[in-house]
Amino acid sequence: MKLLRYIRKTLGLKLLNVKVMLFLLLLILLPWDYSQPYLTYIEGWDYPISWCIFPFYLASFGFLTLFYFGIIYINSDVPFMQHINMYQVIRTGRLRWAAGQIGGIFLRSLIITLLMVLFTLLPFLGKIEWSADWGRMVYTLASERKNLSEFASASNNLDFRFYYEILDKFTPVQLMALAVALCTLICTFLGLFMFCISLYGDRMFAMAGALVFVLMLYFCENFPLQKYKRFMAHFVPTYWAEIALMETRTSGYYRMPSLTYMFAFLCIAIAGMSALICLRAKHVEFEWENEDA
Repeated sequence: MKLLRYIRKTLGLKLLNVKVMLFLLLLILLPWDYSQPYLTYIEGWDYPISWCIFPFYLASFGFLTLFYFGIIYINSDVPFMQHINMYQVIRTGRLRWAAGQIGGIFLRSLIITLLMVLFTLLPFLGKIEWSADWGRMVYTLASERKNLSEFASASNNLDFRFYYEILDKFTPVQLMALAVALCTLICTFLGLFMFCISLYGDRMFAMAGALVFVLMLYFCENFPLQKYKRFMAHFVPTYWAEIALMETRTSGYYRMPSLTYMFAFLCIAIAGMSALICLRAKHVEFEWENEDA
């Protein structure tokens, strides 16, 4: 119970700071820009759209890249050695402090993911179909991508799209649950990766390593040889958030590994990094900084 209370307290510090507030402001503004072509199209049809929009935002390279940069930014205070943490270590002990930071990273990732789900819906308020089915509008947008692209070129570029192949594989509830779970685990993976590297090395190495994962997303998107592109995708967790594309083939190949592989990889990696963090926290020489959390 003491650990849970400490994790809750740590979560408050991780959420109520300037970096997170700036990131959330970006997340609120981005969907309004990305949704404009669809809003115009929906108003022309006068028909509501499914509430399950978030997974298709994640399939946009531009949106996902900005999101990951934000995740790196809010975790740039690793290894959490601001003076406020010094008093926490004295009161709770090194292991409980490390466990609290790990739990705080996970819960912050979950809350930010859920907030992003909400923010992607805000531009469509009043035009949302609250149904367990995809609805006519999403099927129309997915099956008429070519016509919609021609429409968008006359006004705004389409920054995210609906993919017909995924609609037959998952219901909106299933796809949303998978997208939230994957996105949360990926953000947790990035946060713990930065925490772990900064404890064993340096904060700059931690940020550089996280940026490499974001850059690898670009290579997974644009690598010309599809067979090797799919092999590469097995080792780039940042790519897996594009779950809406997992049933869409390119040159006969699926883009991503199986769901079992992705969840197993992330859970094992998170557990392994958590163990390394706790092990290092027992012996590391703390160097406290005059910097806000």
